[in-house]
Amino acid sequence: MPQKISVEGPGGDAPVMIMFHGGPWAPFIYGLAYRGFYPELSSRFTLVWWDQYGCGKNARRLHDIPADISVEAFAHMAIDLTDEVRRRFPNSPILLNGYSFGTYLTMQVAAARETDIAGVINLGPIMSMREATGHFRAACEPYLTDRERQRMLRLRNSGRYDPYAAYVERLAGAYTDCCHYRGKGRGKGGMIHDDAMFHRWLLRLITSGDYHPIDLIGAAMGTLPYGRLSRRFHTLWDSMENIDLWALAEHLDIPMLYLQGDAERYVLPDELSALAARRSNVRYVRLDRSGHIPTSRAWAQTMREMIAFGEEITGCR
Repeated sequence: MPQKISVEGPGGDAPVMIMFHGGPWAPFIYGLAYRGFYPELSSRFTLVWWDQYGCGKNARRLHDIPADISVEAFAHMAIDLTDEVRRRFPNSPILLNGYSFGTYLTMQVAAARETDIAGVINLGPIMSMREATGHFRAACEPYLTDRERQRMLRLRNSGRYDPYAAYVERLAGAYTDCCHYRGKGRGKGGMIHDDAMFHRWLLRLITSGDYHPIDLIGAAMGTLPYGRLSRRFHTLWDSMENIDLWALAEHLDIPMLYLQGDAERYVLPDELSALAARRSNVRYVRLDRSGHIPTSRAWAQTMREMIAFGEEITGCR
């Protein structure tokens, strides 16, 4: 399936950083629209940008996207992309940088091409999606109305994973700090703190010179009803239940950096800090007062940590 890839940065033998966005089908924070948006990275690393097949710059007509596409299909594409990067940059260390669902892709590539990868950066990581759903449910439980509890029960008994998981995740995002950070102890409707980066990321989708209006529609594929709620793609969204990265994280010896807001719920922060304590190749950084979408302050720290990690493991400064 021919797809558009964008490359920026010094090229040559400089370290390469492949950027894997979230979703599936959500090129937000990472994605082709963000070419030129992170000069701190692109001045040091050759950045490779890819919008997942079916969204953003690689959006397709719905009937052209295989109805049985799954998270495993995106993993295979990520491995193919990494193989092509190795072919084009044979002397460059390769770093994998994933956000959210993109951390599933980094780990699948690392497992398949361990000898080709210098290091992995996982921002807002996911590990086990079944566990994540349980974390979201526990986080929002004190705030639920009777109506929300009843709907949750109906969806849980529907025989599918995604409708229930997506609803619980949405409630947790509304009632807690796990998505946008509102300040500890605040309930639904609290004020969002230090969210300027979120608005900058959204504005970039509109103003990017790499995106045309039709690409903006594709960029919303992971949230619009015909992408997220359509019966055509239920295989994709239900396949999220299969994601469990703990075994890989416990056995891969590649240097790994995990960056996570302290209000996160996809993975509990203490679980990742315990992983780092067990594994000498794993570095864990907890971002103070931040959720899954980094605040401005957390993002500044994230960039410093990414650069320091990349330069340390590649030996390039």
